Amino acid sequence: MFGLRYAVGGSPIDHSLSPVLFDLVLAHLRSQGCFSELDVSSVAILEADHIDEVLGWAYIEHDKHQPIWKPAKQKLRSLQTHLMSEAMDVIELEADARFLPRIQPSARRIKNAQIPERSSSNEVWINLTSPLKHQIQSMVFTPIDEALDILSVNALRYDGQGWYCATTDGEGVVHVASQFGIDAANGATLGVNGGGGAARSIASAWMKHGGRIVSIGGKRQLPATLVNARSTDEVVFDLIIDTEGSLEQVMAGTVQLNPVYSPLRGSIDERMEYLSKVNDTIDGRWMLAAQHLECWRSLWTPHFSDHLPTLEQLLTWLVVVEFKLEQNRRN
Repeated sequence: MFGLRYAVGGSPIDHSLSPVLFDLVLAHLRSQGCFSELDVSSVAILEADHIDEVLGWAYIEHDKHQPIWKPAKQKLRSLQTHLMSEAMDVIELEADARFLPRIQPSARRIKNAQIPERSSSNEVWINLTSPLKHQIQSMVFTPIDEALDILSVNALRYDGQGWYCATTDGEGVVHVASQFGIDAANGATLGVNGGGGAARSIASAWMKHGGRIVSIGGKRQLPATLVNARSTDEVVFDLIIDTEGSLEQVMAGTVQLNPVYSPLRGSIDERMEYLSKVNDTIDGRWMLAAQHLECWRSLWTPHFSDHLPTLEQLLTWLVVVEFKLEQNRRN
């Protein structure tokens, strides 16, 4: 099949909003005069416990691992045209003012001569989530960053000749933190619960930006190389991220970013209000959208990095499309 193909793989995956984010960014780039000539032949979700299942789809597309997509309660393939139409409609909306950043984020710029400068219509782009992030270890994959060193790969690109990989969870968290006024570059302290692929990516990026990392537990804990501060009674956390979902309660007075996201309730405005507030928890949609943007910026379309939407734009559009999907599902 001729045309760029996109998929997100992992387990469970039927709830994933990544296909919506993909269509939103693609629609925006096309509205900017980018990608007008690039055909996208398929967007898929792949229920997979092993990376070979995802790579098999990349080489020979099939329906074997494609479940019913929960946001619409039907197969994603049948919604492809509808989703792109919804995306084209909402990208005219301005970012909700409540989402504007407290601190301007510093975007990662990767200069790698090995990354193809142009995207072609025979490419495959893939996002990986649990339990697949640590399963890419072969040097068949050319890393554009530290992804293979820390065994945390959440983004792949096949350009028709070879594979490239990246880790973007960490840069996404740094970006989200800046939206809420927490600056790793000023030495902000991040407490990390867990030591899996996402946790390693987050700790690595946070330290690179100048922040302090404290391991606060979990079934798997961070390796010593990704910790640069000790947990003491005196430590004050600027942010905590629970990558395992095993923290029993949020520490008093501390903001927690939860990578997991649940269905939203209420009107579009009520949802915007909920996502913009920092009470105890920052919704996982922020991290999802931020790391997805970073995939486009650093791996998939670095040559279009200046044309990408802002995080606040992307989250605004996501809220609206997600709401519309729910309305259509009920009708």
